[in-house]
Amino acid sequence: MASRRALVLGSVAIATLATAGSGQARPAALDWRDCGNGAECATLTVPVDWADPRGPSTSIDVVRVPAKDPARKIGTVVANLGAGNSTNSITGPRPPQIRSWLDGLTERLDVVVFDPRGLGRTPISCPRPAASIAGLVRHQDKAAWDAHARENAAYDTGCRQTAGPAFAGLDSWQMARDLDAIRAALGETKLRYFGNSYGTTYGQAYAELFGPRLHSMYLDGVADHTQTRLSDWLTNYALTQEGQLLRFREWCDRTPSCPLRGQDAAKAWDDIVATAGRTPIPAGPGRVATTGELFASALVGMNPPRWPALAKAIAKARAGDAGDFHTVLRYPPDGPAGHVQSATLCHDYMPVLPTYSQFLRIERHLKAVAPRFGWIEGRFELGRCVGIPGEPAYPPRPLSAPGTPPVLVAIGELDNNTNHLGAAHAAAQFPEARTIRHGDGHAATLLDNTCLRKHSNAYLIDGTLPAPGTRCPSELVPG
Repeated sequence: MASRRALVLGSVAIATLATAGSGQARPAALDWRDCGNGAECATLTVPVDWADPRGPSTSIDVVRVPAKDPARKIGTVVANLGAGNSTNSITGPRPPQIRSWLDGLTERLDVVVFDPRGLGRTPISCPRPAASIAGLVRHQDKAAWDAHARENAAYDTGCRQTAGPAFAGLDSWQMARDLDAIRAALGETKLRYFGNSYGTTYGQAYAELFGPRLHSMYLDGVADHTQTRLSDWLTNYALTQEGQLLRFREWCDRTPSCPLRGQDAAKAWDDIVATAGRTPIPAGPGRVATTGELFASALVGMNPPRWPALAKAIAKARAGDAGDFHTVLRYPPDGPAGHVQSATLCHDYMPVLPTYSQFLRIERHLKAVAPRFGWIEGRFELGRCVGIPGEPAYPPRPLSAPGTPPVLVAIGELDNNTNHLGAAHAAAQFPEARTIRHGDGHAATLLDNTCLRKHSNAYLIDGTLPAPGTRCPSELVPG
């Protein structure tokens, strides 16, 4: 994710209501300070546990980019840009996509971006990282499962010791209340919210807790927190990835530069998997690629912007050189330390985990419904959390959000990060939701799909929803 440097200078304390159950705050105004790059920064102090408002406290970093013309300002939109450090995208060097996103919204709105607790200017730095997210993909036996669990358990123990009391507040139930405290601190009666990727988890929790306090909510790259059965949640991922292999094949057949054009790229994938299953494929001096290595790297390559690299890697592997699966498509190496985002995800999505034998039964089902590629998602997702205890827990549950105004949900047909089946499942549970499907992958609004930008800006600024059935074409898939 983004680096940890985010210059946040101000601070404000939250005085809470005596009735903790409301989760509402009576804060003083935020103490905004100039932090460069046209941004203002502050820190919000909140209870570790909103059910115990007089207990220990923790803090949230927030950054504001003011509306271009104060005379035309009509309100504020609060945004979370996904897992990791959102504010650094504002205070640090801004990618062109972030600059254009801010440019559209600040025509009429202040934009306030926040980091969830545990991240930001002073993150909780765990003394060791979590186990490699692809560890159970690369090594698929019981011994590897147990070793992976021990590594994750050591990560979790270090995080708990470093975080101290703040660790007890690392779930989206608490962060939704933090979001409402930001709304109150800004002096906004109703919340405009932009949630991308993991930020959609906070949005779902907010709608359930504070639906009537919403002015509008735009969600893109929706992580489905409403699927109660782990096997069903994993099935949606498996089916999406299986379909992604076929979409990769279709892209290759219509793209002149694809080295597998006209050769059935999906069958080419099958071929190298079968080859590696018999004998690992040479992958450079002293290295080979096993089937586990192929799957781990292909999970990187199935993201549409990486399709050209995946096609090249498969073509080279068919010719006897799988080196690109070790280099070009390999997950970034783990750093010397970890951060608490991994633990938070497990608290939110997988607080209860199957045993190894129970997982094998789930995996047999995944192989039945997604036999060529998608089944590997079970190992990929479980690799995040095996060995991490489930407390504090905010387990998935059906969404009940009475009083929520119409929510606009973008669903990417090529999104294999937060799969489109899960996004549609979550969207259907809002009392009123308008979906806008598009032909791109994950986080397409932030990545500058101009059609999505047009509709999201109109909705957040003016409340204008796109017509039912509106679809945005692909703009981000390589040609």
